[in-house]
Amino acid sequence: MRSRLFLLMLLPLVFSYPAAADTRSTDPMRDILVTFDNSGARASGVGVSAPYQNRKRYSLSAKARQHARAIASEYALAEIDHWPIRSLAVYCFVYRVAEDSNRDAVIERLRVDDRVESAQPLQEFETGTGNVDAYNDTYAGLQHGLVSLDVIEAHRYSRGGGVRVAMIDSHVDTDHEDLRGQISKVEDFADRAKTPDVKHGTAVASLIAANANNARGIVGVAPEAEMEIFVSCWAEAGGEGAVCDSFTLAKALDTMLDDPPQILNLSLRGPPDPLVERLLIEAFRAGVIIVAASSSNMNTEKNFPANLDQVIGVGSSSSGTRSSPKPEEENPFSDLVYAPGNEILVATPDNAYDFRSGSSLATAQVSGVVALLLAVAPEMSFDTVKSLLYESQHVDYAALMTINACIVLQLADHSRSCHGRLTASEH
Repeated sequence: MRSRLFLLMLLPLVFSYPAAADTRSTDPMRDILVTFDNSGARASGVGVSAPYQNRKRYSLSAKARQHARAIASEYALAEIDHWPIRSLAVYCFVYRVAEDSNRDAVIERLRVDDRVESAQPLQEFETGTGNVDAYNDTYAGLQHGLVSLDVIEAHRYSRGGGVRVAMIDSHVDTDHEDLRGQISKVEDFADRAKTPDVKHGTAVASLIAANANNARGIVGVAPEAEMEIFVSCWAEAGGEGAVCDSFTLAKALDTMLDDPPQILNLSLRGPPDPLVERLLIEAFRAGVIIVAASSSNMNTEKNFPANLDQVIGVGSSSSGTRSSPKPEEENPFSDLVYAPGNEILVATPDNAYDFRSGSSLATAQVSGVVALLLAVAPEMSFDTVKSLLYESQHVDYAALMTINACIVLQLADHSRSCHGRLTASEH
């Protein structure tokens, strides 16, 4: 009996790996992401509760375990967190560099270390929405985005039925009167040590798929689409928006790839991130149409992932787009599509509504329009979807450039009518 008890006491020491640093929260100023080849790992079930339900958790291979321990010791790194990224066959560690170390120098040394698959900074991504004053206009006037996008006309042909739209964002109020029954999946990868944000995710989800004809609230662009929420962001300290980091985004993307949706909405932006880019390319290869927010102030340093070739980048119509964007122009924003992003009425937690502004909201509406298109043309390619969005752009009643949902559907099938509206190229 004593020997059995002794073995039980030893089990945690034998199988626990590795001991985390004495912290519960990541630090974008000092933390780094290091991946190790994990192709020799074995898969096993990890449980029946979310977010691991129906997912295989890939263990840390012996070789990767050995390298991870050695790297942490040799470079004086403290482990913060770790996660298997199955879609890339790597195991990802979040390490914190010592206070007296230069993070960039450590990363450069790691990148040429044969034991390391990749090394990069842990980077932060922002969602970027803010409050504006409410108005006393009529209901139709309040949802001016629906008018600019010609959504009412588009709903004669499609409401997004049968299309799965995933969003990687902050938490969502799933009990909101306009979102009840619209969300089929919620998985949480956000930093649990940070304050949860519910405002941004709720706003984005409502613009994509808020209930229609329920005698309350607002109308989503694609009210019959099926929403899947991958929570990766939290409340920004002292700000109105939400923030995410490389690690939480990577975990969410890898899990999403277990069962890829038709559309991924990324109402966020940040600096170029190699690990996140690799996962987005995997999503693109899996047939996911990725829609992401562009920098609202044309900041090229924080215009990722909207600037990727595999992503539809979205700008806000309020950002000075008073004429048709010309693809031949030599600037990194010439390939964007535009949608309303200023003073947009959205759902907010606890069955409330308010106005918000930002390219995050423009992005959500473009994702909704893509859902309308894929509901009637499910096999349409990324290049064709992007081309139709771009060609549909027109100058709206406020003299701002925006895509047009009805024209997108008309371009896909010329038998559909949009009451004689013209595309941007015909003006």
